[in-house]
Amino acid sequence: MPFASRGSVKIHYTDTGGPGPAVVFGHSLFMDQEMFAPQMDALAPDYRIIAIDSRGHGASEDDETPFSYWDLARDAWAVVDELGLERVVVGGVAHGGFTAVRMALLARPRVAGLIVIGSSAESMTPQRRAGYREVLDMWASSAIPGPTIRMVCSLMIGGTAADQQPWRAKWAAAPRNRMRLAGECLVNRDSVHELLGDIDCPALVIRGLADQATSAEEVAELAAALGSPAPVHTVAGAAMTPNLTHPGEVNALLREFLAALPS
Repeated sequence: MPFASRGSVKIHYTDTGGPGPAVVFGHSLFMDQEMFAPQMDALAPDYRIIAIDSRGHGASEDDETPFSYWDLARDAWAVVDELGLERVVVGGVAHGGFTAVRMALLARPRVAGLIVIGSSAESMTPQRRAGYREVLDMWASSAIPGPTIRMVCSLMIGGTAADQQPWRAKWAAAPRNRMRLAGECLVNRDSVHELLGDIDCPALVIRGLADQATSAEEVAELAAALGSPAPVHTVAGAAMTPNLTHPGEVNALLREFLAALPS
């Protein structure tokens, strides 16, 4: 398995390879790079799709110290550097979207385009922070995880039983306490709203209509505050992960966006 190292962290990634323009994707909380299998299948070989396992997820390894989305953005750039790529499109879903925005802020000249799915630019309110910590505590400590897994599946994936089943099985078999530091990264995230105007590359912003984690207003505010304001594409029937449950619609949006980027 390929890894890139940054200090004591080993970041696992999947790379379709090829000469096409490179697109780097970050997954949502609780999931891993496998959530981008529909994009790898649909977009390669026209595009080089690189999907990263964030700290606490998949095959990545870390030193179990707290981290922020700025750290995850630097991890992702370490993967890009490992692959010898100078300029890439960066994107992500929810947790991965927070990372992608910070990737763009850290290295604007290296970002050819930004893809944000189900993310905002704001920090969490104290009320939402408390609610998320309750769910994370249940996830890590429940002796009978089935009900918590079903709740998380419903909120994050929605869709059909076939969409959910692979992830239910994976979560039931995984050490769920790995997620705690990633959860703290999510609930303690800083606001970058005032910095968004510095991101002047083309952007694609997508939200699932049934996304209960990020409101339509939050997504619209992010899209409007970018240096190159972008419309919000809403996917009817989708929750937080429309790329997984509605790949046909999302892949068409991705292909149209990528094809229009300056070469």
